[in-house]
Amino acid sequence: MSIPGANISSDRRHFFMSSAQLEALEKKEEQEKDPVRQRLGDPLRAGGRILDFELCNNSTAVLALGSHIAKVADLKAKACTRSQTKHAGPVTAVAVLNSTYTIGRSRIALSASWDKTVRLWPVDNARRTLAILVGHSDLIKCLVVHPMLPIAYTGSADKTIMIWKLPALSEELDTDENHPLEIKPFKTIKGQHSGQILALCLDANAAEILYSAGSDASICAWNAQNGSILKLENNHFDSWHIPRGKHQTNITDIKATENSLWTASADNTAIGWDLETRTADMVLEHKSSVMAVLPIPQAGVVVTGTHGGVVYVWRTSGGSPEIIREIHAHTDDITCLKTAGRVFYSAGLDETLRVWDIMDVIKFSGGLEYIPAELAKLREQLHLGCGLEASVGGKNKASNQQQQKQSFSALTEEEERELAELMSDLDDI
Repeated sequence: MSIPGANISSDRRHFFMSSAQLEALEKKEEQEKDPVRQRLGDPLRAGGRILDFELCNNSTAVLALGSHIAKVADLKAKACTRSQTKHAGPVTAVAVLNSTYTIGRSRIALSASWDKTVRLWPVDNARRTLAILVGHSDLIKCLVVHPMLPIAYTGSADKTIMIWKLPALSEELDTDENHPLEIKPFKTIKGQHSGQILALCLDANAAEILYSAGSDASICAWNAQNGSILKLENNHFDSWHIPRGKHQTNITDIKATENSLWTASADNTAIGWDLETRTADMVLEHKSSVMAVLPIPQAGVVVTGTHGGVVYVWRTSGGSPEIIREIHAHTDDITCLKTAGRVFYSAGLDETLRVWDIMDVIKFSGGLEYIPAELAKLREQLHLGCGLEASVGGKNKASNQQQQKQSFSALTEEEERELAELMSDLDDI
């Protein structure tokens, strides 16, 4: 119930905040106004916090937004289309079925939400729901799809993983748009994880293995076709499992390459695992939670995104890991990193999706912080402008002080003494 005449404000300063929170907010707002940050990575502005994204091709992406919607983005125009899919809660994850599985000429996207459902819809008409996947009893946190088959995998706060087999022919989804198809899970995996499932990925070779991780800081492996737990070679009694220990808390992201597995964690680390021995090959230490990880083996690097918005590029091919580049573009947490050929994309809670040429970033010779030449020149001009402004301000201040001194000199000696005492008293208050 609203009180007549009461002021309603969305300014966060009008709510209780500690001095540290207020300082952080002011710093963030200052960063958001920085014209160099505004241009770094040629940002696409989504109009909502990006929790996940998936690339359809080099010109289209699907975005999962905290504002309860999934959007289609035109990467070349740097804009989102008007077409969108609505959920009853934040959209946490999105995926796109392979290009042979289409409705008409449109790719088919999936969006998962806190509303416990996954929706299937045509990328060319996001307002139309083709099917709804129903089965989880709590928030859905992650979603991946098989690269060749119409199979989806979801992880949830209900501590389960569900495997969904979609209709073998996409035409079976082409039903009355007012009555979308309802699909139940093919298999529910539970009991191995003791916490929320926060991250899923398929192996990079044949997509035969599904890896899962979550709030219990453990990693499990499953048969991607039937959901049975993966057994170790030459030992049918032991399962493929990495227990809590090396990671101390939430595993926020997981990615597989041909030879290794990489995980990101809120314990300030990203770890590269040997797939055969299940031991940590490499540990990347950070100063804050690692929200996303992206191995790019062909370039010999691993990219990490952190709480607070810094993107780090690590050289991992030479033995000991080394940070070779920092990208200070985002002004809030990085939520997702994806690669496509020579470029990689970063997205975050600052509502932007940014694109980077990995070779340009690696070969950059201007220092640890990556700022392309044209933006470095802009920053230099801004600093010069600030210096000039400070100089002018200093001259004005000196002039004012001189004027004050001249005005004081018009006073009698006794009046000047009284004024000095008064000013001294004010300084002590």
